[in-house]
Amino acid sequence: MRRLAVILGALSAFGSLSIDMYLPSFRAISLDLAASEAQVQLTLAVFFGGLGLGQTLYGPISDRYGRMRPLCFGLSLYVIASAACALAGSVEGLVAWRFVQSIGGCAGIVIARAVVRDRFDERESARVFSILMLVMGLPPVLAPLVGGQILVLFGWRAVFWTLAAFGLICLAAVLF
Repeated sequence: MRRLAVILGALSAFGSLSIDMYLPSFRAISLDLAASEAQVQLTLAVFFGGLGLGQTLYGPISDRYGRMRPLCFGLSLYVIASAACALAGSVEGLVAWRFVQSIGGCAGIVIARAVVRDRFDERESARVFSILMLVMGLPPVLAPLVGGQILVLFGWRAVFWTLAAFGLICLAAVLF
């Protein structure tokens, strides 16, 4: 159960990590892509929009086709989009790929909760959900610190490569 809880916790953290880890990079992104602060902030707004849309899609899709295929699709999409964000040559490209990234990352958030409901009775699910809430509380605190250090040491693009690596690790954990 612990292994499953760790995987589900990691899947639940996609949204928070994807938002909080790159926040310290706004200025660097603005300078590198010759974009205004408002344009860079649009990457955040678009991400929230994608999260909202993705949540309405993944629930019904995973109910109909099972949990594994939509989850693997979403995680793969997240990895590809994160890499594309790292390679973005314009702020418009970054905005578009952030939207795709949010659609992919949303799979982990939605399906992790569905798996808890599927696998555990009421009593156990309450315990697992409390573990997930604990795990979800860490990224808002730690991600800006980690993202800031990555930014200082390697630049803003490395933040997105780190998110791609996180997605790939989660995908491997789900598959194996």
